[in-house]
Amino acid sequence: MSSSSTSLLVERKVDVYLSFSGEISLAIDFNYHLSQHGIKTFISDSWKEKRCRVLDQRILEALAESKVAVVMMSEKQASSVGFLEELVAILQVQEESSLIVIPIFITNNHLDVEEISQHYLGPHEEMYPWKAPLWRKALTKLKNIAAQCSLSTDHSGVGGLNRIKNIADDIWLMFLSSSLSNFKGLVGIDRQMKEFHELLALESIKDVRIVGIWGKAGVGKTTLARYTYDKISVSFQTHVFLENVENIKEKFLSGKFVADDLTSLDHERHEITEAMRRHQRILLIVDGVDNIEQGKWIAENANWFGPGSRVVIVCLKKNLLVESGVNHVYEVESLRYDEALELFSQFAFKQPYHPPDFEQLAVRAVHLAGFLPFALKLFGLFLTGKGQHEWEAVLLKLNAKHGKDIMEVWKIMEASEDKIEDASKTKTE
Repeated sequence: MSSSSTSLLVERKVDVYLSFSGEISLAIDFNYHLSQHGIKTFISDSWKEKRCRVLDQRILEALAESKVAVVMMSEKQASSVGFLEELVAILQVQEESSLIVIPIFITNNHLDVEEISQHYLGPHEEMYPWKAPLWRKALTKLKNIAAQCSLSTDHSGVGGLNRIKNIADDIWLMFLSSSLSNFKGLVGIDRQMKEFHELLALESIKDVRIVGIWGKAGVGKTTLARYTYDKISVSFQTHVFLENVENIKEKFLSGKFVADDLTSLDHERHEITEAMRRHQRILLIVDGVDNIEQGKWIAENANWFGPGSRVVIVCLKKNLLVESGVNHVYEVESLRYDEALELFSQFAFKQPYHPPDFEQLAVRAVHLAGFLPFALKLFGLFLTGKGQHEWEAVLLKLNAKHGKDIMEVWKIMEASEDKIEDASKTKTE
């Protein structure tokens, strides 16, 4: 693993909250693989609790801090009351914030919801009949999340230990992807911001304006949205950047929006609810909208906000915005050649230009990255500090995988880094 990639992770006390019932050895192994990537974990011991008790404050604090919660369950061992209570708390935080829940079922068979509920409720249902419906509901929701979570379902047929490592790698890539969407290396952003700013028409304060941002994966949609949020949010009475659009209807109706860097969720709920009630001027940016129903619902309910409010919807496809009734649409396009070369150089050489003896190699890398900011950052990050022979080996490998998903290419590169280095040494000899 590249140490430079680890340093890009967002600084926080806890990155991943790890909850498990049974298969403790797998949980420990999972924690090891995450720590190898520089990911900070909180390993819960709620599974030891046999009676219904209020969850410890440190558990609640760790959940509030975490970006991801992994819930690991095994068909070989029954769950505990403590685990079930913790699961309810995890899913409650997930509903109210941007917490990503990743269920991992260590099982040889496909269990349906009823089988899972019976297996994990076990004798607890008779001992705590007033709690059983809540636990059953939580287990049902967890199963539904698993059905839609690629990190839960993409490793079918893979053995326990290998599957755990694969999921740990995927979580790391998710953190890496998020970290590369920050404001580091904002090449070309002023040009994009000028065009997008015209669509926002901030000088007009009579109506609520809905604006869409779309473009291919890795082109910089989230970066533009966050940069916009950072620059103009001060002009609004209330402002929210919403990343998790799951259950958006419920959050919208109850005022349960979650802004970035919250210190008090209850306080933020109150602020948004009051802003709606008072018809205040609001900036709402919703990132990751992936279906027309979500887009339509946001657009139709934007009139809840006061005059001069701005709603920005970020997605991959233009037709989603058009069919949602969004009239003002901005496409984030790939960088120009000079911009792409500058951004790549910032990550590969830690300066805005390339050394003369790396010119041809840098040009090849930029073309292989398709002028996409995310790919340029990844390639530059991976190649930094390597010699020319190592660059040759990496670029040959990238060329063979050209056109494939960028994150899959990155995983292949990381997994085979030792082989690449060996090959370059052999070539040198």
